[in-house]
Amino acid sequence: MRRIASGVLLSVLSLVWLSVPVAAQGVKIGYVDLQLALTESSAGKKAQQAFSAEMNRMETQLQERKKKVETLKDDLEKKAQLLRSEERTELARQYRVEIREFQRLHEDSKKELEIRDRELTGRILVELRHIIHDMGQQGDFTLILEGNNTVVLYGAQTIDLTQAVIAAYNKRGTKIAQLIR
Repeated sequence: MRRIASGVLLSVLSLVWLSVPVAAQGVKIGYVDLQLALTESSAGKKAQQAFSAEMNRMETQLQERKKKVETLKDDLEKKAQLLRSEERTELARQYRVEIREFQRLHEDSKKELEIRDRELTGRILVELRHIIHDMGQQGDFTLILEGNNTVVLYGAQTIDLTQAVIAAYNKRGTKIAQLIR
């Protein structure tokens, strides 16, 4: 127990000793809400519009496929008694194939949208981090934190750099235009 207490004391003293030069120079801290910057930046809004358009296109495809499946199901239910055994078996097989195709299309669409979202979001975040890095160096910041509620529990509005980051990003422009169709 004594060793642990002396280890903790030594750690605290070393942290204090290391922080003396930083305190002498003055500490400048800021924070940025990356999620807000992502959704409010021009590139983020364009990416969201492109993503929504792609999602609507896929939803239309899924609805068409679903109608086809429902039509086959109705045919199977209504005509089953009137059809010969081979015809009924073939119609049931077609129905199973269409259901599997619908399920595959649904899963593929979902995965494709997730990949597209990660790709667009990732690229924008990389660009935002470059902006934040440049702002940190130019503004002589000691530390810039991510300001969503999971990292910064409280931060004065005066050190919130989110709107400045969004403005700088919008002014600089984005290199992801080719990804946004």
